[in-house]
Amino acid sequence: MIPELFSRGWSEWTGTNLEWNQIIESFSDENIYQTTKWALHKSTSGWNVVRFIHSNDGIKVDTAAQCLYRYGPLKTAVIWIPGGPIGDIKSVDTNFVTQLKMSLSVTFLYIRISIMRSISLDTTTHLARNCWQKSQSTISTKSSLIHLLDMDQSSRLIRCSSNWKRNLKRSSKNPLSPYIWKDVDATSLSAAYSEMDSFKKIEGVVLARPVNELQSVIDIFKEDLILVRSDDINGNPLAIRGVLCFHKTAWDFIALTTPLGRKCYASHAVFWMLADECYQRGILQYDLGGIDPINNRGVYDFKKGTGALQVDYQGEWEISSHRLFGILASRLISRRVA
Repeated sequence: MIPELFSRGWSEWTGTNLEWNQIIESFSDENIYQTTKWALHKSTSGWNVVRFIHSNDGIKVDTAAQCLYRYGPLKTAVIWIPGGPIGDIKSVDTNFVTQLKMSLSVTFLYIRISIMRSISLDTTTHLARNCWQKSQSTISTKSSLIHLLDMDQSSRLIRCSSNWKRNLKRSSKNPLSPYIWKDVDATSLSAAYSEMDSFKKIEGVVLARPVNELQSVIDIFKEDLILVRSDDINGNPLAIRGVLCFHKTAWDFIALTTPLGRKCYASHAVFWMLADECYQRGILQYDLGGIDPINNRGVYDFKKGTGALQVDYQGEWEISSHRLFGILASRLISRRVA
C-alpha cells in the first residue's frame, strides 16, 4: 500500500500479505499471532480474517490489528485478536469497535483482544475508560518466560540454574543425540501428544492435538517451523520440541516428552539444541510460552531453569455491544479457542 493512501484513523487493510508482515515486524510488540501465516493456519479451523490499521498522520501506521472472526445468527459476530492489537494501544477506542462493526456488517459483536506487552497502568486506564473489561475466563496465560539468545551456547549455559545444568549433563548419556526433524510426520507427532496427555493428566488442560491441526502448521509455516527430536534406540520419540519463527523471535509451539524421555532428561538436550539452532539462524530471543507455576509447576521450573526472564502481559480484554450476548460469546470463545 502506498503511504499517501493511508486514511487517518482506523481503516481496513487492503495491502499484500508481505506488506502486512513488514508492518507487524516494525513494532516492538511483534508476535507470530498477528502474522498472515497464523491467520492462514487458523482459517483451516473455520476462522475468517480481517485486518485493520490506524494512522494519525496518513503516512505512518501506529497501530495494527489482525482480527479472526466468526459470524453468528441474527447479524452477530465473535472476534478474537490473538497477540494484538499491536503498536499504540491508545488508538484502541470506541472508533475501533465502530469500524469493526461497519466492516463486518453486523448488529451485535463481541471482541476479545490479547495484548502481548508488559502491563502498563496507562494502558489499563485507557482500556477501562473506553469500556473494555478484563476477561474473566482467559484463553492464553498472562505471563511468559523469554530465553535470550544474545550470546553463544557456552555463555548462555552460565545463566541456567545448577539443577538444569546437571540434568542437561545427564541427558548426554542417552545413546542417540537429538536432531533436527525435517520430514515431520503429523500422525506420529499427534500420537506422541496423546501419550503425554494420558500420562500428565493436568486438570482442565487437554494436551492432545489433532493430526489435521498439526499438518496445517507443517504445511503453512514450512521453514519457519523448527523441530528438534530425540529418539530411543528403536526410533520411538523421547522428546520433541518446536518453535515458530518470525523476524527475530522464536515462539514455543510444540513441546512434549514421553514418560521414558522424562527419566533420561531428553527434554533438556532437545531444548538446548533447538535454542542453539535458533541462535545460529540469527534469532534474538526464544519466547517459551505461557507459564502456570501453580497448576503446572514442573513445566514452569523447566523453563525458568534455562535462565529465562519472566514477562507479565497486559493480557486479555473484552467488549460487547450487548451485555447478554457478550456473556454468552465470552464463554463460547474461551471453550472454542482453548
